[in-house]
Amino acid sequence: MPMRITGMSSGLDIDKMVSDLMKAERMPLNKITQKRTQTSWTMGLYREINTKLSSFKTVVNDMKLSGDWKATKAASTNAAVTVSSDGSSNAINHTIAVDRLASGASKSSSGAISNDLAGSALSGTVSIDSSNNKFDVTVNGVKKTITLSPNASYTPSTLKDELNTQLSAAFGASVSVSLTGAGNNQLKFNSTGQVTLSDVAGNNGLTALGFAAGAQRSNRLDATSPIGFSGDMVINGKMVTIGPGDSLSNIITKVNTSTAGVTMSYDVASDKVVFASKGTGSNAKVDLTGTNSSILAGLQFADSNAVYGQDASVQIDGVQYYEQSNTFTKDGITYTLNQTTAPSTVVNVSVTKDTDALFDKIVNFVSKYNETVELMSKRLNEDKYRGYNPLSDDEKKDMKEADVKLWEEKAKSGLIRRDSIVSSALSSLRRMTSETVEGVSQDYNALYKIGISTSSYNINKPEDAAKLTIDETKLKKALASDPDSVVAMFTNFPADSGLSDQAKYRQKGIAQRMFDQIGSSINELSEKAGKPGTVENDENTTLGSNMRTFERKIKDLEAKMKKKENNYYAQFAQMEKAIQKNNAQSSWLAQRM
Repeated sequence: MPMRITGMSSGLDIDKMVSDLMKAERMPLNKITQKRTQTSWTMGLYREINTKLSSFKTVVNDMKLSGDWKATKAASTNAAVTVSSDGSSNAINHTIAVDRLASGASKSSSGAISNDLAGSALSGTVSIDSSNNKFDVTVNGVKKTITLSPNASYTPSTLKDELNTQLSAAFGASVSVSLTGAGNNQLKFNSTGQVTLSDVAGNNGLTALGFAAGAQRSNRLDATSPIGFSGDMVINGKMVTIGPGDSLSNIITKVNTSTAGVTMSYDVASDKVVFASKGTGSNAKVDLTGTNSSILAGLQFADSNAVYGQDASVQIDGVQYYEQSNTFTKDGITYTLNQTTAPSTVVNVSVTKDTDALFDKIVNFVSKYNETVELMSKRLNEDKYRGYNPLSDDEKKDMKEADVKLWEEKAKSGLIRRDSIVSSALSSLRRMTSETVEGVSQDYNALYKIGISTSSYNINKPEDAAKLTIDETKLKKALASDPDSVVAMFTNFPADSGLSDQAKYRQKGIAQRMFDQIGSSINELSEKAGKPGTVENDENTTLGSNMRTFERKIKDLEAKMKKKENNYYAQFAQMEKAIQKNNAQSSWLAQRM
């Protein structure tokens, strides 16, 4: 925009004078802009209803076929098998016998992997006094202090007997001591559980028994200390490398985070390592083929041969099946095997209509229907406020934001009041809620016969007049009595293609009819205002074509307004020149006088 310096000679506010003159000139442009804005708002209201109808159509689409109503539930008569239905199974009963559960593969150490808890060789006699007669023993988490009787000449054998006397008094038979070693002069602690020795402060009892500081003091390895061997472990064809400094805990983590498909664990009680497959069935396996021999020896595995899991063996309705897992699905029913059944014993599985699910489906249908017709009724009955046209940008500048919002609410109100497309769509849907369906049991061939009726008219809330209400007791009774007929009232379809269109319509279920009507209404709305999310100025739609026309007119008028404004400035510029020339002449005459 060029910068103008005006009124230097005349002293007039030329910019304001031009602005005032242009206000009158802009009136046609403002009217066209208002029409464009109003058309955009109208288009938005049509699209709002289109969106709501599309959402309702999705609900109806899930109801118009009998296959959409396969809501069933399953129950078992025996805890050996638990069952559930995904809703698609047929309402028939089954029997199942469980001969064998599916199991995974498991391979464990053939013996204990820790070294014996044995001290160093003792001399011929051992002197025990108050300075070396105490130590702590922890057996399976229980810690007690052992105190030996003073004796200056214990032999390994008598010392063993004294230890057993004190250990028996403290722990019973859970821990004992024997002699081992080439000279039969090393003390060895024996237990099926975990035994750990520790010093009593200020007493050298363990050193006197051959368990000096730094020596092994437990019959179970320390899972956090280096395990003492290294190499490649191959599990189910996947390699896990064990480094020289790896502990048992490190190895377990490496295996369990690998892709070998197994879980490795260490059983402290048995002092064994166990590999268990993550899956079950005959395809599950633990195969250590290719593992370094020092690793097999260190973990006490007798061989690297593969072991496999087993499939579950079941008979359903007398037919034999083998399953990889204890949980499997057949014909929409999920079976979970918990235990085997006794010979010649079967578990009865009942599959019945899930009337609660059917009830919820119908309630959801009514809810979405009510949301849709409420919006349509609201828009059709909105008051039209005269004199509330769209505001221009200049008008908005002089108003508060809240006032602008209120103004525009009134300006948008009633834009599609009594619209023929929306009114026709609403009337059609309302009519269908009271129609009957031929070919369905007379007791359940209309919505009102299963407890769904139209609300009474309320003059204060006309938008509620088209809504449906539910008599839950009556609906549940209908579903309990004859669920198939209730479903047919929504899904029925003419069997004879040779029928007239009217005859076909009378045999169509309510959901079938509504689906067709909603689709037709959506098409009409789209032709009028375009589909939600598309451009507004699509010339293939009625309002879109209008928008394109308004845009062209606005563009032309804006060009004319610019030209007109420039003309006004040009005229005032000529006036300024004339005044300037007159002022110069007056000044010259004044100098001559």
